[in-house]
Amino acid sequence: MIPKNKIISVLHPNVNNKWWAINMMIYLSNLLKKENIVEFYTFSYNEEIFSKDITFKINCFNKIKTAYSIRNSDYIIIWNSPMQFVWVLSKILFFSKAKLIWWHHHYPWYYGKNTNVFILIKRLLEKVSIWYIDTLVSNSYYLKSSLKDIYNVDSKVLYPILDKDFTNHTIWNIDITSKTIFTYGRRVKWKNIEQVFQTYESLKNQVTWLKLNIWWIWEELHFYKDKYKDDINVSFLWLLDKLSIINYLKKSLVCLFTSKIDSFWMTIIEAMSIWVPVVAFDIHWAKEIIKDWQNWFLVKTDSDFTLKVLEILNDSNLQKTLSKNALKITTDFGESNFIKNLEDIF
Repeated sequence: MIPKNKIISVLHPNVNNKWWAINMMIYLSNLLKKENIVEFYTFSYNEEIFSKDITFKINCFNKIKTAYSIRNSDYIIIWNSPMQFVWVLSKILFFSKAKLIWWHHHYPWYYGKNTNVFILIKRLLEKVSIWYIDTLVSNSYYLKSSLKDIYNVDSKVLYPILDKDFTNHTIWNIDITSKTIFTYGRRVKWKNIEQVFQTYESLKNQVTWLKLNIWWIWEELHFYKDKYKDDINVSFLWLLDKLSIINYLKKSLVCLFTSKIDSFWMTIIEAMSIWVPVVAFDIHWAKEIIKDWQNWFLVKTDSDFTLKVLEILNDSNLQKTLSKNALKITTDFGESNFIKNLEDIF
Protein backbone atom coordinates (compact mmCIF):
# COMPACT_ATOMS: atom_id res chain seq x y z
CA MET A 1 0.00 0.00 0.00
CA ILE A 2 1.03 3.63 -0.40
CA PRO A 3 2.98 4.73 2.71
CA LYS A 4 1.73 7.23 5.28
CA ASN A 5 3.58 9.56 7.63
CA LYS A 6 6.90 9.04 5.87
CA ILE A 7 9.59 11.36 4.55
CA ILE A 8 9.83 10.97 0.78
CA SER A 9 12.47 12.70 -1.34
CA VAL A 10 11.83 13.09 -5.08
CA LEU A 11 14.83 13.90 -7.29
CA HIS A 12 14.87 15.26 -10.82
CA PRO A 13 17.92 17.15 -12.18
CA ASN A 14 16.25 19.94 -14.19
CA VAL A 15 12.62 21.07 -14.04
CA ASN A 16 12.55 23.67 -16.78
CA ASN A 17 9.87 22.54 -19.24
CA LYS A 18 6.45 20.95 -18.90
CA TRP A 19 7.29 17.69 -20.63
CA TRP A 20 4.95 14.88 -19.63
CA ALA A 21 7.78 13.20 -17.70
CA ILE A 22 8.22 16.17 -15.38
CA ASN A 23 4.47 16.55 -15.05
CA MET A 24 4.33 12.92 -13.90
CA MET A 25 6.93 13.52 -11.20
CA ILE A 26 5.02 16.54 -9.94
CA TYR A 27 1.76 14.60 -10.02
CA LEU A 28 3.36 11.73 -8.10
CA SER A 29 4.82 14.14 -5.55
CA ASN A 30 1.49 15.84 -4.92
CA LEU A 31 -0.26 12.47 -4.66
CA LEU A 32 2.20 11.24 -2.03
CA LYS A 33 2.15 14.58 -0.22
CA LYS A 34 -1.43 13.98 0.92
CA GLU A 35 -0.24 11.49 3.56
CA ASN A 36 3.51 12.15 3.80
CA ILE A 37 6.22 14.78 3.91
CA VAL A 38 7.44 15.09 0.32
CA GLU A 39 10.52 17.10 -0.64
CA PHE A 40 11.30 17.66 -4.33
CA TYR A 41 15.02 18.21 -5.03
CA THR A 42 16.34 19.60 -8.29
CA PHE A 43 19.40 21.46 -9.56
CA SER A 44 17.32 24.02 -11.44
CA TYR A 45 13.72 24.85 -12.28
CA ASN A 46 11.68 27.43 -14.14
CA GLU A 47 9.94 29.44 -11.45
CA GLU A 48 7.57 31.13 -13.91
CA ILE A 49 6.20 27.80 -15.11
CA PHE A 50 6.22 25.71 -11.92
CA SER A 51 5.80 28.13 -9.02
CA LYS A 52 2.23 26.94 -8.31
CA ASP A 53 2.83 23.20 -8.82
CA ILE A 54 5.05 22.24 -5.90
CA THR A 55 7.80 23.63 -3.68
CA PHE A 56 11.31 22.78 -4.87
CA LYS A 57 14.52 22.48 -2.89
CA ILE A 58 17.40 23.80 -5.01
CA ASN A 59 20.94 22.51 -4.58
CA CYS A 60 22.69 24.02 -7.59
CA PHE A 61 24.66 21.09 -9.00
CA ASN A 62 25.98 20.19 -5.54
CA LYS A 63 25.45 16.43 -5.49
CA ILE A 64 27.13 15.89 -2.12
CA LYS A 65 24.90 18.50 -0.46
CA THR A 66 21.80 16.90 -1.95
CA ALA A 67 22.96 13.45 -0.83
CA TYR A 68 23.35 14.80 2.71
CA SER A 69 19.93 16.53 2.64
CA ILE A 70 18.07 13.34 1.75
CA ARG A 71 19.89 11.06 4.22
CA ASN A 72 16.93 10.85 6.66
CA SER A 73 14.32 10.05 4.02
CA ASP A 74 12.25 6.88 4.25
CA TYR A 75 11.93 6.69 0.47
CA ILE A 76 13.94 8.28 -2.33
CA ILE A 77 12.39 8.38 -5.79
CA ILE A 78 14.46 9.54 -8.74
CA TRP A 79 13.82 9.98 -12.43
CA ASN A 80 16.79 11.07 -14.52
CA SER A 81 20.56 10.73 -14.48
CA PRO A 82 22.68 11.74 -12.55
CA MET A 83 20.25 11.44 -9.65
CA GLN A 84 20.87 7.69 -9.34
CA PHE A 85 24.40 8.52 -8.19
CA VAL A 86 23.16 11.13 -5.70
CA TRP A 87 21.07 8.61 -3.80
CA VAL A 88 23.91 6.05 -3.82
CA LEU A 89 26.20 8.70 -2.33
CA SER A 90 23.59 9.26 0.38
CA LYS A 91 23.62 5.53 1.09
CA ILE A 92 27.41 5.16 1.14
CA LEU A 93 28.58 8.47 2.64
CA PHE A 94 25.73 9.27 5.01
CA PHE A 95 24.37 5.78 5.80
CA SER A 96 20.89 6.52 4.52
CA LYS A 97 18.35 3.80 5.29
CA ALA A 98 15.94 4.97 2.61
CA LYS A 99 14.26 2.63 0.15
CA LEU A 100 15.48 3.60 -3.31
CA ILE A 101 13.06 3.68 -6.26
CA TRP A 102 14.28 4.52 -9.77
CA TRP A 103 11.50 5.29 -12.26
CA HIS A 104 12.71 5.10 -15.87
CA HIS A 105 10.72 6.99 -18.48
CA HIS A 106 12.91 6.23 -21.50
CA TYR A 107 15.59 3.85 -22.72
CA PRO A 108 18.98 4.86 -21.27
CA TRP A 109 20.45 6.41 -24.42
CA TYR A 110 24.01 6.06 -23.13
CA TYR A 111 23.79 2.29 -23.67
CA GLY A 112 23.64 2.82 -27.41
CA LYS A 113 26.37 2.10 -29.93
CA ASN A 114 28.12 5.47 -29.74
CA THR A 115 30.32 5.58 -26.66
CA ASN A 116 33.25 7.54 -25.27
CA VAL A 117 35.39 7.27 -22.14
CA PHE A 118 32.96 9.38 -20.08
CA ILE A 119 30.00 7.21 -21.09
CA LEU A 120 31.90 3.98 -20.40
CA ILE A 121 32.80 5.19 -16.90
CA LYS A 122 29.21 6.23 -16.28
CA ARG A 123 27.93 2.84 -17.35
CA LEU A 124 30.44 1.06 -15.12
CA LEU A 125 29.46 3.14 -12.09
CA GLU A 126 25.81 2.55 -12.87
CA LYS A 127 26.24 -1.22 -13.02
CA VAL A 128 27.69 -1.02 -9.50
CA SER A 129 25.13 1.42 -8.11
CA ILE A 130 22.16 -0.59 -9.43
CA TRP A 131 22.64 -3.06 -6.57
CA TYR A 132 21.81 -0.34 -4.04
CA ILE A 133 18.42 0.20 -5.62
CA ASP A 134 15.42 -1.47 -4.00
CA THR A 135 12.94 -1.13 -6.86
CA LEU A 136 13.38 -0.40 -10.54
CA VAL A 137 10.29 0.99 -12.29
CA SER A 138 9.66 1.23 -16.05
CA ASN A 139 6.93 3.03 -17.96
CA SER A 140 6.16 0.19 -20.40
CA TYR A 141 6.71 -3.52 -20.82
CA TYR A 142 9.07 -2.79 -23.69
CA LEU A 143 11.25 -0.73 -21.37
CA LYS A 144 10.96 -3.40 -18.68
CA SER A 145 12.48 -5.90 -21.12
CA SER A 146 15.20 -3.45 -22.15
CA LEU A 147 16.20 -2.67 -18.56
CA LYS A 148 16.35 -6.39 -17.83
CA ASP A 149 18.85 -6.79 -20.67
CA ILE A 150 20.94 -3.84 -19.50
CA TYR A 151 20.98 -4.26 -15.73
CA ASN A 152 19.96 -7.90 -15.32
CA VAL A 153 17.37 -6.63 -12.82
CA ASP A 154 13.61 -6.99 -13.06
CA SER A 155 11.39 -3.92 -12.86
CA LYS A 156 7.76 -3.09 -12.18
CA VAL A 157 5.65 -1.34 -14.82
CA LEU A 158 3.96 1.95 -13.95
CA TYR A 159 2.22 3.48 -16.95
CA PRO A 160 1.92 7.29 -16.91
CA ILE A 161 -1.46 8.71 -16.02
CA LEU A 162 -3.67 10.49 -18.53
CA ASP A 163 -4.25 14.07 -17.44
CA LYS A 164 -7.80 14.72 -16.25
CA ASP A 165 -8.19 17.55 -18.75
CA PHE A 166 -8.21 14.88 -21.45
CA THR A 167 -10.95 12.88 -19.75
CA ASN A 168 -13.27 15.59 -18.41
CA HIS A 169 -14.49 16.76 -21.81
CA THR A 170 -17.94 16.27 -23.28
CA ILE A 171 -18.64 14.03 -26.25
CA TRP A 172 -18.76 15.82 -29.58
CA ASN A 173 -19.49 14.99 -33.18
CA ILE A 174 -16.31 14.43 -35.15
CA ASP A 175 -16.04 16.63 -38.21
CA ILE A 176 -15.19 14.09 -40.90
CA THR A 177 -14.95 16.89 -43.47
CA SER A 178 -11.91 18.31 -41.68
CA LYS A 179 -8.88 17.15 -43.64
CA THR A 180 -6.45 18.14 -40.91
CA ILE A 181 -3.47 16.13 -39.68
CA PHE A 182 -1.82 17.06 -36.38
CA THR A 183 1.41 16.19 -34.59
CA TYR A 184 2.78 17.49 -31.33
CA GLY A 185 5.17 16.66 -28.53
CA ARG A 186 8.81 17.06 -27.65
CA ARG A 187 10.52 17.16 -31.03
CA VAL A 188 14.22 16.50 -31.47
CA LYS A 189 16.14 15.36 -34.52
CA TRP A 190 16.13 11.65 -33.78
CA LYS A 191 12.33 11.55 -33.42
CA ASN A 192 11.93 11.33 -37.21
CA ILE A 193 10.15 14.65 -37.72
CA GLU A 194 10.99 14.45 -41.42
CA GLN A 195 8.26 11.82 -41.81
CA VAL A 196 5.55 14.37 -41.00
CA PHE A 197 6.57 16.57 -43.90
CA GLN A 198 7.14 13.64 -46.25
CA THR A 199 3.57 12.54 -45.59
CA TYR A 200 2.20 16.02 -46.09
CA GLU A 201 4.10 16.46 -49.37
CA SER A 202 2.83 13.12 -50.66
CA LEU A 203 -0.80 13.84 -49.80
CA LYS A 204 -1.34 17.55 -50.36
CA ASN A 205 -2.15 17.05 -54.03
CA GLN A 206 -4.33 13.99 -53.35
CA VAL A 207 -6.48 15.35 -50.50
CA THR A 208 -8.42 18.53 -51.08
CA TRP A 209 -7.96 21.16 -48.36
CA LEU A 210 -5.38 19.08 -46.51
CA LYS A 211 -3.96 20.97 -43.53
CA LEU A 212 -1.01 20.25 -41.26
CA ASN A 213 -0.77 21.55 -37.70
CA ILE A 214 2.53 20.95 -35.92
CA TRP A 215 3.62 22.00 -32.47
CA TRP A 216 6.91 22.12 -30.59
CA ILE A 217 10.53 23.10 -30.98
CA TRP A 218 13.25 21.03 -32.60
CA GLU A 219 16.60 21.60 -34.32
CA GLU A 220 15.21 21.96 -37.85
CA LEU A 221 12.40 24.36 -36.92
CA HIS A 222 13.78 27.37 -38.82
CA PHE A 223 14.47 25.29 -41.93
CA TYR A 224 10.88 24.02 -42.17
CA LYS A 225 9.29 27.33 -41.21
CA ASP A 226 11.19 28.99 -44.03
CA LYS A 227 10.35 26.19 -46.47
CA TYR A 228 6.60 26.43 -45.77
CA LYS A 229 6.31 30.17 -45.14
CA ASP A 230 4.09 30.61 -48.20
CA ASP A 231 1.94 27.51 -47.60
CA ILE A 232 -1.21 28.67 -45.81
CA ASN A 233 -2.18 25.06 -45.05
CA VAL A 234 0.82 24.45 -42.78
CA SER A 235 0.67 25.97 -39.29
CA PHE A 236 3.58 25.97 -36.85
CA LEU A 237 2.11 26.31 -33.37
CA TRP A 238 3.85 27.59 -30.27
CA LEU A 239 3.71 26.39 -26.65
CA LEU A 240 0.16 25.13 -26.48
CA ASP A 241 -1.41 24.45 -23.11
CA LYS A 242 -3.48 21.31 -22.49
CA LEU A 243 -6.80 22.87 -23.42
CA SER A 244 -5.37 24.19 -26.69
CA ILE A 245 -4.00 20.73 -27.53
CA ILE A 246 -7.45 19.25 -26.91
CA ASN A 247 -9.06 21.82 -29.20
CA TYR A 248 -6.56 21.12 -31.97
CA LEU A 249 -7.11 17.38 -31.59
CA LYS A 250 -10.86 17.89 -31.90
CA LYS A 251 -10.27 19.58 -35.24
CA SER A 252 -8.05 16.78 -36.55
CA LEU A 253 -8.80 13.52 -38.35
CA VAL A 254 -5.39 11.93 -37.83
CA CYS A 255 -2.58 12.32 -35.29
CA LEU A 256 0.90 11.42 -36.52
CA PHE A 257 3.39 9.67 -34.25
CA THR A 258 6.68 9.40 -36.13
CA SER A 259 9.24 8.54 -33.43
CA LYS A 260 11.15 5.28 -33.70
CA ILE A 261 13.06 5.54 -30.40
CA ASP A 262 10.65 6.28 -27.55
CA SER A 263 9.72 3.80 -24.84
CA PHE A 264 6.43 5.60 -24.28
CA TRP A 265 4.74 8.73 -25.60
CA MET A 266 1.65 10.26 -24.04
CA THR A 267 0.66 11.85 -27.35
CA ILE A 268 -0.87 8.57 -28.49
CA ILE A 269 -2.93 8.15 -25.31
CA GLU A 270 -4.06 11.77 -25.35
CA ALA A 271 -5.14 11.54 -28.99
CA MET A 272 -7.06 8.34 -28.22
CA SER A 273 -8.92 10.08 -25.42
CA ILE A 274 -10.09 12.69 -27.95
CA TRP A 275 -11.07 9.93 -30.41
CA VAL A 276 -8.46 10.92 -32.97
CA PRO A 277 -6.91 8.02 -34.95
CA VAL A 278 -3.14 7.64 -34.67
CA VAL A 279 -0.71 6.33 -37.25
CA ALA A 280 2.57 5.15 -35.70
CA PHE A 281 5.48 2.88 -36.48
CA ASP A 282 5.35 -0.79 -35.51
CA ILE A 283 8.06 -0.62 -32.86
CA HIS A 284 8.65 -1.33 -29.20
CA TRP A 285 6.01 -0.23 -26.72
CA ALA A 286 3.43 0.97 -29.27
CA LYS A 287 2.51 -2.69 -29.80
CA GLU A 288 1.31 -2.81 -26.20
CA ILE A 289 -1.58 -0.43 -26.79
CA ILE A 290 -2.15 -0.11 -30.54
CA LYS A 291 -3.88 -3.04 -32.22
CA ASP A 292 -3.81 -2.76 -35.99
CA TRP A 293 -7.28 -2.41 -37.51
CA GLN A 294 -8.90 -2.24 -34.07
CA ASN A 295 -8.06 1.18 -32.70
CA TRP A 296 -5.19 2.75 -34.68
CA PHE A 297 -2.58 1.81 -37.27
CA LEU A 298 0.95 0.50 -36.85
CA VAL A 299 3.17 0.54 -39.92
CA LYS A 300 6.61 -0.78 -40.80
CA THR A 301 7.76 1.54 -43.59
CA ASP A 302 7.67 5.25 -44.42
CA SER A 303 5.49 4.63 -47.48
CA ASP A 304 2.99 2.58 -45.45
CA PHE A 305 2.83 5.42 -42.93
CA THR A 306 1.64 7.82 -45.62
CA LEU A 307 -0.78 5.29 -47.13
CA LYS A 308 -2.50 4.68 -43.77
CA VAL A 309 -2.93 8.41 -43.20
CA LEU A 310 -4.50 8.68 -46.63
CA GLU A 311 -6.78 5.72 -45.96
CA ILE A 312 -8.19 7.31 -42.81
CA LEU A 313 -8.64 10.70 -44.46
CA ASN A 314 -10.61 9.16 -47.33
CA ASP A 315 -12.73 6.63 -45.42
CA SER A 316 -15.25 8.16 -43.01
CA ASN A 317 -16.56 4.76 -41.87
CA LEU A 318 -13.06 3.61 -40.98
CA GLN A 319 -12.47 6.87 -39.14
CA LYS A 320 -15.62 6.36 -37.05
CA THR A 321 -14.73 2.73 -36.28
CA LEU A 322 -11.26 3.65 -35.08
CA SER A 323 -12.65 6.46 -32.95
CA LYS A 324 -15.17 4.23 -31.19
CA ASN A 325 -12.43 1.81 -30.14
CA ALA A 326 -10.25 4.55 -28.67
CA LEU A 327 -11.72 4.88 -25.19
CA LYS A 328 -11.36 1.13 -24.58
CA ILE A 329 -7.61 1.72 -24.41
CA THR A 330 -7.47 4.98 -22.50
CA THR A 331 -9.21 3.51 -19.45
CA ASP A 332 -5.94 1.69 -18.68
CA PHE A 333 -4.30 5.05 -18.03
CA GLY A 334 -6.69 6.47 -15.46
CA GLU A 335 -5.96 7.45 -11.88
CA SER A 336 -7.39 4.28 -10.31
CA ASN A 337 -5.04 2.00 -12.29
CA PHE A 338 -2.10 4.28 -11.55
CA ILE A 339 -2.74 4.19 -7.79
CA LYS A 340 -3.26 0.43 -7.85
CA ASN A 341 0.10 -0.12 -9.55
CA LEU A 342 1.78 2.42 -7.29
CA GLU A 343 0.53 0.50 -4.24
CA ASP A 344 2.07 -2.65 -5.67
CA ILE A 345 5.43 -0.89 -6.10
CA PHE A 346 5.52 0.28 -2.49
